[in-house]
Amino acid sequence: MDFTKNHKINLTKEMETLLITLQAKAKDSFSKHSILQDNKAADILQMIDYDFEKVSHFGNEMMVIRAKQLDTWLQEFINKHPDAIVLNLGCGLDTRIVRINLPSTIQWFDVDFPEVIELRKSFFSNQKGYEMIPSSVTDPNWLEKIPNNRPTMIIAEGILEYLSQDEVKVLLNRLTNYFPQGQIAFDVMSSFAVHSGKDSLKETTGAVHKWTVDHINDVDTLDSNWNRIANLSIFQSKYVHKLPLKTRFLYYTMAMIPNFRNMIRLLLYKF
Repeated sequence: MDFTKNHKINLTKEMETLLITLQAKAKDSFSKHSILQDNKAADILQMIDYDFEKVSHFGNEMMVIRAKQLDTWLQEFINKHPDAIVLNLGCGLDTRIVRINLPSTIQWFDVDFPEVIELRKSFFSNQKGYEMIPSSVTDPNWLEKIPNNRPTMIIAEGILEYLSQDEVKVLLNRLTNYFPQGQIAFDVMSSFAVHSGKDSLKETTGAVHKWTVDHINDVDTLDSNWNRIANLSIFQSKYVHKLPLKTRFLYYTMAMIPNFRNMIRLLLYKF
């Protein structure tokens, strides 16, 4: 593969944040005890012309663990429903479709802003069973392009916090009303977490986190069609044990302090 840095990045605000998660996954692939083993992310990183140093301080390990847990829930769903529809919202340059063991009967859709999908097409191509949809997730029209005749798994990784609570509610209601059955997995950030990192995020990319969650019950009431089946702190994930010793100790310590433990949580709902 040609690793010439020939892909110049001109993304801003929340679109630029996809480079934070890309770098986190690429860095993990170089680790002796890699959690994701995401060699595709590493390949993409080497072909992008961007100063990754400016986004190197955003908690790479947290993003890797988040991705791994979402991968795990998705793989479990696919194992039970090998003919499922997978909807990956705010996909950025995520390589989940490469990381997951997919039967040929899966229909997978990656959705993101048109500018992001244009960049993504430099590294991925639409093909049988896989389609990229260029649209903001808040646009009401894109969903009708997705079939709704199978069990559906929806992943929203690192995206909902950039929407207002009203936008989140409208999106979730639209999804659970459109698909007859399935699961949806996503992450939420506490107001403590958002406040702690908002200046750095805005200064670096211009992006702003809008939706904060301090009480999971508030999320439960956003949609009458679903039931929560998992609520997991990043710092209590079973994948923490694969981190380097110093980071592992830090995470175990943070898991004992409520403000830190509840900073980022992963939620799984059935509808």
